[in-house]
Amino acid sequence: MEKQGWVSIWLGNIKDEESIGEYVDLIYDEDGESVPSQFFIDFNIDMDETDEDTIEKAVYKDSSSDISILIDGCSYEEIIIPKIKNNIDLKKTYNAVILIYNFEYNNEVISAGAFDFITTTNYE
Repeated sequence: MEKQGWVSIWLGNIKDEESIGEYVDLIYDEDGESVPSQFFIDFNIDMDETDEDTIEKAVYKDSSSDISILIDGCSYEEIIIPKIKNNIDLKKTYNAVILIYNFEYNNEVISAGAFDFITTTNYE
């Protein structure tokens, strides 16, 4: 659900930047209408509740089980990392992150494909 000042975070394992783009980015049909990406379908997210300009994604060369490393370099990292690092105990390693700002995910789907929903937190 759209919620100003909140960020929802997913971690996963994916091959490269091109693959994460194909998984997350909205596509458009021949009429110019946006079509949900596989990410939106997998996690049952209504694309009308998000703004594609508020989606941030990254793929790293090395995997990590440290949330601080995976969020490092993302927008508002200086606020997000201290809020979540002591509450998140990752049980596996990841090499990719997806953040949707101004969106509070409802935890409907926890894991789909190569990605896991991790948390939602306030970043303001």
